[in-house]
Amino acid sequence: MFAGIALALAIVPGKPVEPPVTIVKVAPTRAAILQAPGQSSTPAWIVTFDPQGNVLMSPEVRSDIPGDASVQLWTYNETLRQPRSLGLVDPNKPITIPASLMGELGSEQYFEMTLEPQGGSANGSPSGPVLFIGRVVVFGAAPTTDPGASLENGQPATS
Repeated sequence: MFAGIALALAIVPGKPVEPPVTIVKVAPTRAAILQAPGQSSTPAWIVTFDPQGNVLMSPEVRSDIPGDASVQLWTYNETLRQPRSLGLVDPNKPITIPASLMGELGSEQYFEMTLEPQGGSANGSPSGPVLFIGRVVVFGAAPTTDPGASLENGQPATS
């Protein structure tokens, strides 16, 4: 009789064990995609930041620059409205900007590359056309909206 009960229990499936859930918190990541003005689908440069705050820039397109011109890299934000030059760059090679040169990043930090005369801008400000521009955004940050808010049909819930 006990053998029959044991056999029946062995054949009847038990309640499935729920798999463990692991929650991984990722530190917020800052990045930017620079694009040619008016372009919305072709990333020209990918900008990321390493843990030390150095800026890593990688070209995603090939740029042909006239021999009598230079490409100059600029940055600015909400507190530094006048673009600050980060130097002349080769638009076809990766760039690393040391954190010490970058300084403090603002919440609305922009990078842009302009086409300048050979040797760079003569007046310390961008003078040529903008080749690529992009704003730094933060991925993985805590939401800034009401954590109790929900979406209904893709729209914020209304009360």
